Amino acid sequence: MGNSYAGQLKSARFEEALHNSIEASLRCSSVVPRPIFSQLYLDPDQHPFSSAANEMEDDEDDEEMSESNSPPIPYSQKPAPEGSCTTDGFCQAGKDLRLVSLCMEQIDIPAGFLLVGAKSPNLPEHILVCAVDKRFLPDDHGKNALLGFSGNCIGCGERGFRYFTEFSNHINLKLTTQPKKQKHLKYYLVRSSQGVLSKGPLICWKVIWKGPQSVSPC
Repeated sequence: MGNSYAGQLKSARFEEALHNSIEASLRCSSVVPRPIFSQLYLDPDQHPFSSAANEMEDDEDDEEMSESNSPPIPYSQKPAPEGSCTTDGFCQAGKDLRLVSLCMEQIDIPAGFLLVGAKSPNLPEHILVCAVDKRFLPDDHGKNALLGFSGNCIGCGERGFRYFTEFSNHINLKLTTQPKKQKHLKYYLVRSSQGVLSKGPLICWKVIWKGPQSVSPC
């Protein structure tokens, strides 16, 4: 079973590296993406079979649980279109995306989409509300998320974002490392019986290997 799991893990890492390389090539005109071979085999300290998982706090930015151990890919954000809003917490159309402002709003989303919370490094105390196609989100075991991204801006209503890079630009995350949905999409959002939208459980992006059974860090 160990060999089977190792093969699945290597395949998953190859798919992730390939996706990151393609997206970096398409979206970053000033940065040369790292070769896939070096991402897979030349990264130091790759230890996929961890014997224990550190406990995660709700507000803890533990990147090892939400993305691979690969070194951050340098990222030069594309300048916002002329006249666009660049205020943290707002999309480029100037619409407020902060959960604290939208918690009582009725938000219409397409069938098959879920409301999730994104974290901006410039607004650590806030959660930004996003609509994401659930096929690109993991199940309760941290598996079966399709590669890539499909999301909508719930502020201005713009739909059809096919790359998390362009989506992160649109919602003004202002990142300095390669945008990854696993790193910045943090929480499911849930609505209470009183109709208040609030932070729900962590999105479980990864499974920690602990011998015969894999255990979710979430």
